[in-house]
Amino acid sequence: MHLAQLRALVAVADRGGFTRAATELGLTQSAVSHAVAALERELGHRLVDRDRTGAVLTIVGKAVVDDAREAVRAADRVAERAAASGGELIGELRLGGMPSTNLAVLPGLQRRFARRHPGARVSLLEGTDDEMVDWVERGLVDLSCVVDGLGAVEGPVLAQDEFMVLVDPEHPLAGEASVAVEDLVDDAFVTSASGCEPLVEAIFAAHGLAFRPAHRVTQLGTIVTMVRAGIGVSVVPSLLLAEQPAGVVAMPLNPRVPRVLRIGHRVGGRPHALARAFLDFVVSEGPVTVVG
Repeated sequence: MHLAQLRALVAVADRGGFTRAATELGLTQSAVSHAVAALERELGHRLVDRDRTGAVLTIVGKAVVDDAREAVRAADRVAERAAASGGELIGELRLGGMPSTNLAVLPGLQRRFARRHPGARVSLLEGTDDEMVDWVERGLVDLSCVVDGLGAVEGPVLAQDEFMVLVDPEHPLAGEASVAVEDLVDDAFVTSASGCEPLVEAIFAAHGLAFRPAHRVTQLGTIVTMVRAGIGVSVVPSLLLAEQPAGVVAMPLNPRVPRVLRIGHRVGGRPHALARAFLDFVVSEGPVTVVG
């Protein structure tokens, strides 16, 4: 069993196909296919089912892929620590972020960190709040952004913002300096099923109000479009409004409701040298604060 075989299996599992895995590894599709086939022969089990749409892990493949991923990461850590001991940071760092951090925070940090450490390859993956916790637990990313109250990671505060009410310019509340949650109960509410809905629901519950959204969507752009059209109102984190979208009015809640985002590794985990360096860099830069 060779490291290249394990690396090929992990890439196929993560990318969902041999072509995309080959692109990630800088190999030919044939080389990746041969590596996985050789591993299957050595283990005596089929690990990947191949079809026209891509590749999926078999039951045995799912059982072994996490161990294969950890073996690959362990080998990478050996190389990274050897380089770090010589004063150089090399290797790959995978960051997981949600739309709000990816719009306003992580790309700038990623660019500045890469300038300081040109031997580091930093990639950014975007997912939902729930996926952030799952990805870092499973080792799909090295560091993940998590909202306090929706999960836990070991790491510093990355950003702080607050929840904002979003209405169309003709709405009766559009001229207010701030808005009480009670003033929203008679409006159709637009929420993001993949975002901070549990926290918004908790805001309503804290005021003894039932949270009954009329519309559940995925993308911020859809929320803005529906609010602009007067279909409903929404409550969203201010990081998502770093660039004020046209045709809507944003106001803070009264009382204000803050949100704290952290970036870190799995609780109890051992981050590699590059991940530790990035966390130290975040601390040196200080948290980004965006309030209304």
